Amino acid sequence: MYKEIIVLVYILIVLRVVLAPIYTYLRDPKGLKRFPGVSVAPITDLWGVLQQYLRTRTLAVHKAHRKYGSIVRVGPTNISFSTPEAIRDIYGHGTPALKDDFYQTFNSTHLNVSDAQDRDVHSIKRKRFAIAFSQKRIVELEPVVQDHLQRVFHILDSANGKEVDMKQIMMHLMYNLIFVTFFHHDPQFIERGSTSVPIKTPAGTPYTGEIHHLLSSTLHISTSLGWAPRLGSLLKHLTCWHSGWKHGTQLQHITTHFVRERVNMDIERVDAGLPPLDDLMTTLLWDRNHERPLCLELGELVTEAQNLFSAAGGNTEIALTSIIWYLAGNPHIVRRLRAELADVILPQTDPSALISYDLVKNLPYLRACIDEGLRLRPSIRGGLPRVVPKGGMMVSGEWLDEGTTVSVSTYTVHRDPDIFGADPERYIPERWLQPDARDMQRGFLAFSQGGRGCLGRNIAYFQMQLVIAALAWRYDFALREDGWELEVMETFSAHTVSLPVVVTRRE
Repeated sequence: MYKEIIVLVYILIVLRVVLAPIYTYLRDPKGLKRFPGVSVAPITDLWGVLQQYLRTRTLAVHKAHRKYGSIVRVGPTNISFSTPEAIRDIYGHGTPALKDDFYQTFNSTHLNVSDAQDRDVHSIKRKRFAIAFSQKRIVELEPVVQDHLQRVFHILDSANGKEVDMKQIMMHLMYNLIFVTFFHHDPQFIERGSTSVPIKTPAGTPYTGEIHHLLSSTLHISTSLGWAPRLGSLLKHLTCWHSGWKHGTQLQHITTHFVRERVNMDIERVDAGLPPLDDLMTTLLWDRNHERPLCLELGELVTEAQNLFSAAGGNTEIALTSIIWYLAGNPHIVRRLRAELADVILPQTDPSALISYDLVKNLPYLRACIDEGLRLRPSIRGGLPRVVPKGGMMVSGEWLDEGTTVSVSTYTVHRDPDIFGADPERYIPERWLQPDARDMQRGFLAFSQGGRGCLGRNIAYFQMQLVIAALAWRYDFALREDGWELEVMETFSAHTVSLPVVVTRRE
């Protein structure tokens, strides 16, 4: 009897995973056969799961677009586009498209501003961050960023003429900034050369967690399973052995610990008759006047904080590392950037003096260097999936039935010569200074677009302008060898690997 039950279970699994998708593909209920498909993707979502797990999904979709054109079927009900019209239709203001069930794989006990699918829920969460991430509020963080830059300078000055890993330094810089500006805690990541923190489990068992490793590991497995949401429960059970699930729990322990510590700081201050702290966490704890507590549940505070590790920490580090790599390999671009900086920095200024944000915030070539890096190496280079709502919708001139998943491949559209001009694979900041450069924004997805666009856009540009200007003005960087390629290990984001460069202090 027991063996018969096991056989029956296996038969049911085969029917569900193998035969049912083939039947659905042949029946074609949504009329998607008219679009060319890549490999077995039109039959099974497991193609996307495997490609993501192998960290090759973005490049596989890109190759499919180059082979088949601007519309490619990358799943049984999943269509990838690579046109600016699709960007407008899928992500633009007023789009009826909703966030796809893909994002459910990141859900914990509560939703955060990035994975909330419901429009009303997302709107409430977005409004909470609006003041904290406004340009006026962000520039008030300049002393904190400048202090962190001085700590980076100490590391680089000590390594003068030697090789350093700029990926690690940028990672320690950005994660330390997150802790200081959000948790009001300085973990000394820059000085220690590590993002490890001592922590305890809820049961009180001590251990050490390395934040970047834990985040990358958990995003690797959760993003992979996200491409098959209908098989999510089964796949999570089958992949229970993967360390990413354990690492996700450990990351939650770390975040919970520091959220509790930060909340306790305000409790102690209020009890002492002092006003609460004023940092980025404040927007989740108090109303805009800092008078009435919001009383959000601990789980919601934790998931919002954990989201910031990835978005404000990891993604900005990816961008900075990529831009430094491009600058290190293109000395002529650095010379032009320094000439622009020299126009705003007084000749008598001490070379070791800090460069203020007011001096660099409107420099066109500096911004062009940043945007060109974001174009070629966006932190999130795959398509962000949305779902066609009830009643269907038109995307890039094609009518799609409700329930169809749609996205635009950022990696592909960022390499479209019709949008970005000649030599789209080359790092050419000057393309952003052309008279028609404004037209390129219609195909620029580094921060997505529309009402679901990245909340951290302002703070990311603010940080990148300060960091890139300071590093380019103060140091020479040289790659280990000409043509050295910066590798990527993709999870949800395109995490860079090591960036070894020889750093030399300028006289």
